[in-house]
Amino acid sequence: MASIPNSEYRHSQRTDGGPFAAFQPLDELGLPTSIREEITEVEVYYSDVPVPQGVSIGAKPWIRIMSIAENLITIWPVQQRGDHSDYGEPLFDSIERLCIVERTDGPYGLPTTIEELDDLLLSLPAGFYKNWRYGLGLLWEFRSIIATIAEIPGITTVCFHGPAHLPSTDRIEGPVYCLGMNSYHRLRREITTATRRHQRAARKEKSAICHNRLLHRVAPQQFDPQSLSLPQNALADLTASAYGEVKLAKRDQRAAVALVRGHADSLVKSEPAALLQLKQDIELVTLRELIERCTELLAATTTEAKWQSFLSANPFVLSMAFHYPVIRIGDQPYVGGKLHTGQGGSYSDFLMAAAATNNLALVEIKRPGIPLLGNEYRGIYPPSSELSGAVAQVVAQSAELQASFKFIGTDLDRKGFQPHSVACVVIIGLKPTDEGRAKGFEQYRHSLHGIHVITFDELVERLQSLYDLLAPRPMPMADSIF
Repeated sequence: MASIPNSEYRHSQRTDGGPFAAFQPLDELGLPTSIREEITEVEVYYSDVPVPQGVSIGAKPWIRIMSIAENLITIWPVQQRGDHSDYGEPLFDSIERLCIVERTDGPYGLPTTIEELDDLLLSLPAGFYKNWRYGLGLLWEFRSIIATIAEIPGITTVCFHGPAHLPSTDRIEGPVYCLGMNSYHRLRREITTATRRHQRAARKEKSAICHNRLLHRVAPQQFDPQSLSLPQNALADLTASAYGEVKLAKRDQRAAVALVRGHADSLVKSEPAALLQLKQDIELVTLRELIERCTELLAATTTEAKWQSFLSANPFVLSMAFHYPVIRIGDQPYVGGKLHTGQGGSYSDFLMAAAATNNLALVEIKRPGIPLLGNEYRGIYPPSSELSGAVAQVVAQSAELQASFKFIGTDLDRKGFQPHSVACVVIIGLKPTDEGRAKGFEQYRHSLHGIHVITFDELVERLQSLYDLLAPRPMPMADSIF
């Protein structure tokens, strides 16, 4: 036996004949009238308790719930349960009235009897309550439409207007939110679809939980475990309803990544263009994050250890220091120079190799805050002791690596790496900002042979140039014909 709503059950158990309705016909001046030909509007009043004799319509305990004119129905959605603490109060706080404009098939009838009122309510649009005894307004499952509009300050009325089959303009006019019937019915259908989808998913989840706990757990040989699956088009509907801006918790983000990874083979066949675009989007986002992080590390107080850790975790940034493709072999490699006592020896910051020739390269990094140039001397700016020292350091490391390679490079040699002509890179400081210092810096670093000096901010500039090259460009605006 199907269950009935609580409000219908309460009504069926009443013995006092309630709830009660009364009609107040009005003429064109808004005055009460009993002459049928003079009626231009009818107000409907409601009471959930018996009304004592002699109480005029409109006085307590009567509550106005409707007003009907030939071109407009106004509904006051209020709490109609007499035993409720908010009896007679608006259901949606600031939203006091719902208005439905004239139908396209003719004017509304003006009811003066219960039967005529029941007939009129049956003609209301889908999604509205059609029995005044249980409450008026939108059905419970569509209450979110009104509750959402109520979030707009100053709105007291929602007006449903326009034909349902034609697109209409939703707008705000003073305290009135004008909601087109076309928009309303689309919302109603989307909400209904979402409700049914979640109900089906809930039924499946309940069934799987009961199956696994009551059957599989007791008789695993007889009953296989049931797993849950997403309803068809669930993700598509979710992203469409949120215009693509779906907020995910970290656990959900990891699950989304795993979901794409697990379906990669089928996606390559069914959605190759979308998968390629996703790859490009991920690369751009990752590159933008690298640029932002690098920019933060340009502070003069950033230590060498922080850059060492960052470049070790992001070797792609390190590769920007070279003019050709490279691979990272290791961090802080030993390049030789130890005494027979085990003391001494040199270590570089990074050991790299050319991707095409396997020729080895050494990278020495310093701090962004290190000055690149010394004091002016006869109109020129010589390299600072820190810069010249870093260059001398990497030159010495290169010489030691070449001299010691046959002893310490056995494993590298086996993999095909050779110190044919060890490339040396020094990453240090920030670009000089004035012309004189910039000239001195360029003259010095271009005079070096086999050693490439690059500043930390130049690394960031190369990353930014790559991002600008890969990022989609906005479409140019078409020239006006006027």
